[in-house]
Amino acid sequence: MLTTNAFSQGTLKGKLVDSTGKNPLGLATVTVFKAADTALITYRLSNPEGEFKVSGLPLNIDCRVVISYSGFDAYRKEFKVTSEDVLDLGTITMYPTSKSLDEIIIVSERPPVSVRKDTIEFNASSFKTLPTALVEDLLRKLPGVQVDAEGNITANGKRVNRIMVDGKAFFGDDPKMATRNLPANLIDKVQVTDDKDEIARNSDGDLTNVGQVINLTFKKGVKKG
Repeated sequence: MLTTNAFSQGTLKGKLVDSTGKNPLGLATVTVFKAADTALITYRLSNPEGEFKVSGLPLNIDCRVVISYSGFDAYRKEFKVTSEDVLDLGTITMYPTSKSLDEIIIVSERPPVSVRKDTIEFNASSFKTLPTALVEDLLRKLPGVQVDAEGNITANGKRVNRIMVDGKAFFGDDPKMATRNLPANLIDKVQVTDDKDEIARNSDGDLTNVGQVINLTFKKGVKKG
């Protein structure tokens, strides 16, 4: 028999500011793991006011929150939600660093999604696929990315013009050459950004419908070429 607490869930919230205490940090990634094995529970992005609210957290389990924002040291805190009340971390101060996110965050605590200037970056290992999956299957798992039956891709509602692999063209400009031939388990990161070539060709300055480019980075040790 299920108890009334079987489906009870808790919430974590807070607000992020830089070390001056004046500027809120929007689009920071707030990731919650199980403390015991760093298994991913969930993640959120902070809003433009630097506020975040992470709901759906399991009760009475040791958790770790890792907050990351490009150009700042990561914030880590272990916690346990013991009731359905909101656990408020208050205002969290983030401190600048000259190190990259990859240097300050261990692999097991990498955020599923991070925003770096004009690029949205997905950590491929956070999105589980079958061993036989192709890149197209991985893309279908990413929030904001859609792949239709013909293999056409949109990201954040905008068409994807081409796919790069480690910053280089992959056998022409047809994205399906990469998405339907490369195994998903080779991919470390999926980076989505505006198509800078299209922006350069756009004489009227209207960037509303500018297409996207996806860059796939290989895992270390993968033989290229």
